[in-house]
Amino acid sequence: MKMISLVIPAYNEEESLPFMFDSLLKLFANSKYSIEIIVVDDGSKDKTFEIVQFYNLKHSFIKGIKLSRNMGHQAALDCGLHHASGVAVISMDADMQHPPDLIPKMIDLWENEGYEVVLTSKTHNEENGFIYRLFSKTFYSLFNKWSEIKLTPNGSDFRLMGRKSLDAILKMPEYHKFYRGLVHFVGFKTITIQTHIDKRIAGKRSYTFRKSLKLATDGLFSFSDFALKMPFFVGIIALIIVFFYLLYVLSGIFLFNFQFVKGWPSTITLIIMSMGLQLVFMGTIGLYIGKIFNEVKRRPQYFKEEEVGIQNDKGKELTDV
Repeated sequence: MKMISLVIPAYNEEESLPFMFDSLLKLFANSKYSIEIIVVDDGSKDKTFEIVQFYNLKHSFIKGIKLSRNMGHQAALDCGLHHASGVAVISMDADMQHPPDLIPKMIDLWENEGYEVVLTSKTHNEENGFIYRLFSKTFYSLFNKWSEIKLTPNGSDFRLMGRKSLDAILKMPEYHKFYRGLVHFVGFKTITIQTHIDKRIAGKRSYTFRKSLKLATDGLFSFSDFALKMPFFVGIIALIIVFFYLLYVLSGIFLFNFQFVKGWPSTITLIIMSMGLQLVFMGTIGLYIGKIFNEVKRRPQYFKEEEVGIQNDKGKELTDV
């Protein structure tokens, strides 16, 4: 019997986890697949891990890993994926915004249609306001224009990966992992299906706009060097503007006898603009250097504090990865 692994990062999800577990147990009750459910508690402050332990007593295939502190969604996801043993792995959130009812369709596309990766694209999110939607649209537009790969617009971390694609991704040891980009980077036959994101079934949203911004910058700087090229292009534009301005001044002096008034305001404005542009570009380069700094230190992405149900899993040897 083939095993399907479900990897679920969770942070302060004690209220929603019972709904998630009951939904998945009902979904796979008469399935031809065996399952394992791996919940990675990303340093929760509530009883998230206690809920996992309670369900593990009744269902040994429900497993849990508690991280030593809040390491971030991508780190928790990475931890769970390293421990997944299934021939296919489905990652999803614990708040029931990723509808479990879509899982059979994802498995069918993988098993019967030959797709190695099944992605989901959000048609609508009940909790996202105008500012967040504008930010998301801008990010995907910039990323797909400047990066070496193309992302699925409005993508999410609700996806299915076959073992071949997952093993390929896990071979990449980079620190700032952006899984939405990595699944495209490794290639393989991929399909995207649409999904509607409902409101949380319980609890409060913990993934703030600040965390979304960090994830976006990690992804953009990991797969694109566009910002490093910006000073060159802006410099070329500035030289062209200066060239035409000089033509205007010289023609005005020698052909039309213009009298140009010399003043401080224009000089100071140009100096400030020049300094501002230099600081922006220096800051951009600094962001890249910061990413490189974190990569070369090779610090672990996470530390495991406690486990339940984890025995001879694939990630056992990777205690702190």
